[in-house]
Amino acid sequence: MISRKPARSNSGFSVRLWRIAGVLLAFLLLQSLCGCAVGRGSEGTETGGMSESGAEDAGSENAAQVPPLTVTVLKVGKADAIILQEDAHVMVIDTGEDDDGQEVTEFLTEQGISRIDVLLITHYDKDHVGGADTLLEFVRPDRILLPDYDGSGTEYRDFLAAMDACGVEPERLTGTCSFSLGSCQVQVDAPLSYDTAGRSGEIDNDFSLITTVIHGQNRLLFTGDAEKLRIREWLDQGGAEPCTLLKVPHHGVYEPALADLLDAIHPAYAVICDSNKNPADTRTLEMLENCGADVLETRFGDIRITSDGTSLELRQKGR
Repeated sequence: MISRKPARSNSGFSVRLWRIAGVLLAFLLLQSLCGCAVGRGSEGTETGGMSESGAEDAGSENAAQVPPLTVTVLKVGKADAIILQEDAHVMVIDTGEDDDGQEVTEFLTEQGISRIDVLLITHYDKDHVGGADTLLEFVRPDRILLPDYDGSGTEYRDFLAAMDACGVEPERLTGTCSFSLGSCQVQVDAPLSYDTAGRSGEIDNDFSLITTVIHGQNRLLFTGDAEKLRIREWLDQGGAEPCTLLKVPHHGVYEPALADLLDAIHPAYAVICDSNKNPADTRTLEMLENCGADVLETRFGDIRITSDGTSLELRQKGR
């Protein structure tokens, strides 16, 4: 489990000992007169979930009423397979490579999950859509959300065949899609265009759907494999806010535009889907460290994230 980061001290100020004692005495006297308990304040602030404002108190009350949200990021190599659970509500974001579909279904079986509200495929690279056909043979999702372009690989074609077989008509996104998952508010942002003109390299990555999940005061951001164009496009849309958790784009491959994303969202925690064979770039890790984020990598095991609406608990288990 990752412990919460301690508050930074203001050691640059020199204060006389008698003044400190006087301030403490006055504070304790005021608390006694007002009948208020001294507590830790909002845990959402500690993890970057809320700013210190009057709205935070109302948010704390609402957060205290939400059921816990669990996010499991599976160790499936340099690939994404993520399961979100709140009570009976389940969303799967990506399914790893072809062989990883079995791991996803085994995990769902272990958790007693036989129903999925939403299957979301961020883009059609084989390390994101590869296990989707196996998943669809196991369970029929209520909704399937996809980017609005055509993939080209065998894994994509197998996925299309599996969707036809299970009879679910996918929703291909060209704008913003918002919905509830239990008490969570989910927003999925599609790219402004799927035009390939002016794009080079792994074009699919910049077609990634970007998903924001709000659970109480906690904000979780899942970025697929977004690279420079997609990151800057999303930032230019003006929806970036401080978040509690970032699923780092593109398996921790170094991307200078990531600095702009981190400046905008200030994540308290970051998760990277990588492997021992393809670990996160050291420059990416340094960038995350410099912004103050605690980092976990799936190459060391499954990552389990639990939100109570005000704070996050992260645990890692080897497979």
